[in-house]
Formats: sequence, C-alpha cells, structure tokens
Amino acid sequence: DIRIKARSIMGTEIPLVEYTPSKDEKPPYSFYSTSDSLDEARIAFERVKELTADLATVETSAYRLAESIKKTQKRANALKNITIPSYQALVKDITNALEEKDREEFTRLKVIKRSTTK
Repeated sequence: DIRIKARSIMGTEIPLVEYTPSKDEKPPYSFYSTSDSLDEARIAFERVKELTADLATVETSAYRLAESIKKTQKRANALKNITIPSYQALVKDITNALEEKDREEFTRLKVIKRSTTK
C-alpha cells in the first residue's frame, strides 16, 4: 500500500511517500516447488519497494526545494540589481530636490532680509 501525503517545508509543498508492506504472512507460491532463494528474493524485493518509496520522497523533495531556492535567488537578484538601485536613485533625486528647495528658500529669505534692512 502506497500513500502520498504533502507537507510544507519553507513554504514549498513536499510529497511524503509512505509504503506499507502487506501483512500477508504466506507467500503466493508453493514452498514445495521453490527454493529458499525465492523467499530471500521476495524479502529483498519488499525492502527494495520500501527504499524506492524513501528515495522518491528524498528525490522529489530535493528537486522541489532546489526549484524553490532558484526562484528565491532570482527574486533576490532582482531586488539587488534592479529594485534597490532604482529606489536609491529615487531617494537621491528627492534629496537633491529638497536641498535645492532649501537653498532657494535660504536665498529668498536673504533677499527679503536685505530689502527690509534698507
């Protein structure tokens, strides 16, 4: 029996594959006409199925997390190289405009002060 559940790691949906071996104690073949190597092979194959389910979980998790990390890295690069520099330029423009207004206001006040003192 194979069940697939989902869990979230860092906001990424990760499948969790669970394999439950059958509880059937008797093998579906006759003991008389087969050797013990068939029993060993059947047991080994059950173990392979368990390990395959574990591998599917690990492999899919690694793939999805890697994809999520790539997307996050692209967003971080976009912030670093595009968004932040544009906002820095905007802040610089606003700062320059405010400084220019301050200088104009200072000059205007000086002119008014000179005209009132004469």
